Order: sequence, then structure tokens, then C-alpha cells
Amino acid sequence: MPRLLIILLCLIFNPALGVKFSIIHNNDMHARYDPVAANYGKCKKSDDAMGLCFGGFARVATIIKEARSNGSVLYLNAGNTFQGTAWFTVYHGQMVAEMMNMLKPDALSLGTNEFDDGVDGLVPFLNKVTAPVVCCNIETSGEPKLHNHQRLTKSVIISKFNTKIGIVGYLTPNTQQMSVQTKLVFSKEIQAINNEARRLVSQGVNIIIALGHSGYAMDQQIAEKCPDVDVVVGGHSQTFLYTGAPPDKEIPTGHYPKIVAKKNGINVPVVQAFAYTKYMGKLDLEFDEQGTLLKFSGSPILLNKKVAEDKAVNEFLESRRESIDDIEKNVVGTTLVYLNGQASSCHKEECNFGNLIADSFVYARALQQMNDTDWTDAAIAFVNAGAIRASIESGVVTGADIASALPFHSELAYTDVKGRQLIDILEFSAKLRNKENDGGFLQVSGLRVNFNYNRPKGKRITNLEALCTTCKVPLYERVHKDKVYRIIMSTFLISGGDGHRMQDPDNPVNSLLRLNETAALTQYLQHHKVVYPMLENRIGNVEKRHRTSLGTRFHGPVQFILIVLFVHCTFFNPTKFILYLG
Repeated sequence: MPRLLIILLCLIFNPALGVKFSIIHNNDMHARYDPVAANYGKCKKSDDAMGLCFGGFARVATIIKEARSNGSVLYLNAGNTFQGTAWFTVYHGQMVAEMMNMLKPDALSLGTNEFDDGVDGLVPFLNKVTAPVVCCNIETSGEPKLHNHQRLTKSVIISKFNTKIGIVGYLTPNTQQMSVQTKLVFSKEIQAINNEARRLVSQGVNIIIALGHSGYAMDQQIAEKCPDVDVVVGGHSQTFLYTGAPPDKEIPTGHYPKIVAKKNGINVPVVQAFAYTKYMGKLDLEFDEQGTLLKFSGSPILLNKKVAEDKAVNEFLESRRESIDDIEKNVVGTTLVYLNGQASSCHKEECNFGNLIADSFVYARALQQMNDTDWTDAAIAFVNAGAIRASIESGVVTGADIASALPFHSELAYTDVKGRQLIDILEFSAKLRNKENDGGFLQVSGLRVNFNYNRPKGKRITNLEALCTTCKVPLYERVHKDKVYRIIMSTFLISGGDGHRMQDPDNPVNSLLRLNETAALTQYLQHHKVVYPMLENRIGNVEKRHRTSLGTRFHGPVQFILIVLFVHCTFFNPTKFILYLG
């Protein structure tokens, strides 16, 4: 029989020389077990019935079941399922595990919030979750409870669709600064992924997916610099990718998937699926028999009213809802205005919710010191923006609202620093501004600070005033470098959270307040009954101007006029152009 005929017959009777499958994925679910409103907070049942709400674990479960019934599918989750609602505040990691077990992911990565309750908070989750949790760039030997835990692994090999698929996990090393201090050691992602991927390749795995929680910028670097990685599924930056007209208000950062070309010309798809269970990503893949990616396409799925809710998930939630209802019935105060806790605001500029929270810290200390001579000994407070996890709509404020918005229950303490260190602290805060998903930018009380982002790092403060503590009538005074200022903040910040250095190295003061941050905010609302925090120019920003082609920095109409003058005068009267500029 001619060789060509044999080849044709083999192709006819054995056409599946490669493999086709889909990845459905999500990230940054943040304990949004129930559907979310337009602002990603709590959804009223009446609003959900009208189609004004999205997501929730019951809709996620439906999408996963439908995808699995329709073809070859992997479900991957890229971390930060912990934290963000009263559900987590009450039930912590064990319920996260129970919820994830209902969704049956093929693999999970860790997120930064999985360490919010420390190692002791993560272990119960790992003990109960049934899916493998992957992370290759974390050294656990310093934490015996985590070391060699059977559920936590660098990677996992999934044998499905007549092939072996390797899932390698990763997590941003910034977790070390963003969470409760542990003895874990994080290494950089790319080298760790390459080491683990090579190990998998040596075991005959020729399809490798990087699954992790380091942000969109790092996801793209992994796609480019990890030669064995075929697909990157990420989280942390809550990036929305979409090709074409988006289905709702979210504005895409880029196309879905983002295509990154390696140096050898091979294209790698990079995907994320926003956050808060609003979308599920779906990526269709086709590989040849050697594991070379031939085709890929897909699109996120909006989880709106058209997606039915899974009955089993809803029944499970109802069985646990009583404790949540009790918190939601506990009214602690009223706000006449929207309390804006969105990261898009609080992580880069003054936000009114940040003002309210910081003011509550100063108020807590003032009440504690009422018998002293001065009105307070600490008129300044800091709140790291990453501590603010939700906004609150105008109206009554409940215990559940506070639990969602300020969920960490961090202890409050004060420390003493000289003015020069106070300047350094605020300069570092300015440095963190606009960094991808970085919560280290500080909201303040008792300060007025102006930043000019056209100036070099470390020299951006143009004015800094602090509220006096010894004045009969409190007023703002210019900060003096040698004067000592007492500042209230969470113990997370005092201990170096988000990379800050808050204590004076020559005189480290660290004294606890009676209330933690959640209790301080609750007390403030209970005592004031009605609040309406506003923007007060506590943080003034001069935004960075962009250079024009003339080498001068201008904006808008001025830039346009100068360009016209430049063209006209250069060609018709160069001398006149010089006079214009002079």
C-alpha cells in the first residue's frame, strides 16, 4: 500500500492527534457569595430581580456546570477568594473552602488576601479544600503548619483529554509587605516558574499553564520570559479584557486574550476576568500532539440575570445566612453621602471614606485621653488604602457594611516620629500611588499635604501642615523637621505593612489604643449618628504633565495653540515665534 494512502487512512481513523479544551477562569472573587450591585457591594433582592445585579457563587456554579456538560473544560481560579464581605468576617477560610469545593476547580492559586488572617487563617482553608492549591515561589520551611502541607504544592499535573497538563502557580512577592507578617520567604516569579516548568517537561508534560496572582504586568512578563509556558491565567490587578463592545460599564484594558509574543515568535495568550464574580473568562485552546498551541480564542461571560442560579449553592448559603442577617440588622449610624472606598479613588487620591475612617481613629484617641490637659496627644492618623475594601451607599450603615468595608479588625496604635520622618513617610506614600493594585497609599486625618508629581521621587511635597495638639483652638501649622508628631495607625502599618517605615529608629514608640480600627469606626458612627464626610483637600495633587513634541509640558488648548504658533511662525516669521515665547 502506498505510504501516502497509509497516512491518509491514519488521519481519517485517528484524526485527534492533538487536543482541544477550554479554560474557564476567574479571580479576585473576594467572598462575593451573593450577587453584587453595580458598585460591587451588596445587592438588594429587589434589584437582583430587576436585573440590576451580577455574579454570585450560584451563577458561577451554573456557568461551570454548563461548560463541563458542553465539552472538555478546566476550571482555574487565580486567587483572592478570601476577604471582602461579612460572609468572610463571620466564617473565614473554612467557608471559602466549602464554597470552592462546590465549584470543584481543577486548581487554585493563592492570593494576597489568603494571608490576611496569617498562617493560622490559611491552614483551615487548606485542610478543607479538595482542589490542589499551587504556588511555586514560596518557601514554607519557616512555617511548620504550612510546610509540606499535602494540599499546597508548586504545581500539579492534570491528566485529562488524553494528555497531561501542568499547572504552575505563582504569587506576588509583595504579599510579604501586604499581609500579616509571617516567616514565609517569597522568590521572584519568573525564575521559580521556569524551574518548575522544566521539571514538569522532564516528566513528559508538554502543555503548561501558569496560574497565579501577581497582576497583569507580571502576567505578561511571564508569558514572554517563561519559554515552557503556553498560557497565563492571572489575577490581583482585577484587569478587564474584552474584544469588541463590552457588555456592561467596565472599560477593557485590552483585548481578550492579550497576546504576548516570545522571542522565538510563539504567541502566548494572557487572560484575567475582572473581579467580584461579575465575569467568567472562557478561553478555547487547540494544541498539536507536541503541545504546540495552534489556535486560541474566547471571551469573558457576563454573569447577569440571564444566568440561572444554582439551587444547591443557594440552599447552602441560606443554611448559613442567619449570622449574616444579624449583622445586617445592626444599624450603627447613617451617612447622608456615598462613602467612596473604591480602589480607583482611595489608592491614588483623597477619598471621603478614607477621611472618615482616619477621623474615627483620632476621635477614638481623643475620647481615651479626655482627662488630660490638651484636647488630644495624637491629632494625626493614617489609613492605608488597601485596608478599605468596599464603599457604602448613602443611608443607614450596618455592622455588615462596616465588616465588608473595613474587614481586618487590625489593632490601633500610635507612634512618635519627627517631622523629617513624617515627610519621608508621605513621600513613600506618593511613590506607591498608581502602582498596580498597591494599597500602600495613605489616607490621612490631621494633615494637609500637597504633592507635585512633576518633581522627582522623594521631593514631591510642596506643602505640609499638621493639626496642632496643644492649641486651645486646633489649627493647622507648618510641619517642622525637628518637632515630634504622634500618629495613629493600624499595627499592620507600624510593623512595616505595605513597605512603610513608620517608627523612629532612634526612639521606636508603639502603644496600643483600646479600640481596633473596626471598633473605632463603629464608635464614631454610633456617637455622631449622622455623617456626611467630604473631600477637604487634605491631599492635593498636581498631576504629572506630558511632554509635547516641542519638549515643553502643556495640556489641552494651550498645547494646540502653541503647536499652531510653532508651525506658522517657524515657516513664516521665526523671529516672531521667539517673541511669542519670550
